[in-house]
Amino acid sequence: MKNNAEVKDFGIYVVNNWSSHLDPLLTDAVMDLAYPWYKPDCKAMPDNWRCENLYFSEPMFEILVLLFTSKDRPIAFNSDKDMEGKTLCRPKGYFTHDLEGNGRLWLTKGLVKLVQPITMADCFEMLEEGKIDAVAINEFTGRTALKDLNLEGKVDIVQSRPLSIEGLHVVVGKSHPQAEEMLNLINAGLSGLKDSGDYQKIIDSHMTRIWESF
Repeated sequence: MKNNAEVKDFGIYVVNNWSSHLDPLLTDAVMDLAYPWYKPDCKAMPDNWRCENLYFSEPMFEILVLLFTSKDRPIAFNSDKDMEGKTLCRPKGYFTHDLEGNGRLWLTKGLVKLVQPITMADCFEMLEEGKIDAVAINEFTGRTALKDLNLEGKVDIVQSRPLSIEGLHVVVGKSHPQAEEMLNLINAGLSGLKDSGDYQKIIDSHMTRIWESF
């Protein structure tokens, strides 16, 4: 797998059971690569499972994680200090590393409470009922939920700053015998797309359709 010419046969599979992607599909090399996955702050959390077991490509795309608040109970978010004592909601199974990384340690130190119900709709119901201060989720998932739940007139999106900026990465298990070669191939292809200008064209095309759907 040293160059594109050697990649002759490949398959793309959609596996809806996200919990199985990393272990055992990647750890047992049943699948070679998985996408899209977030990368924790591995310098701050080297013992995080993903940091210990996976290699990450360069980010294929970056998304904003934002706060969605009730119009009746707005909150300011100009610094991390503003979040202390707040209760956030994010469905069970979603990542939490952004609440701990970059020196925050919000959960470890008990500075912020995180509620994790089963569904996104549960989070927004709790927001309506005043049980939480904000739903903390990526921009596109949040905006889709607002549209689907008919909450666009009741919820504000805090625009002063994002909670975090998360890259979406291709990942490969460290135990895979061709891990380095495959990551080099992915990163080289991504770099080539960016250098040619095709990457931005692809992003613009997709984003136009996404924004039109909201």
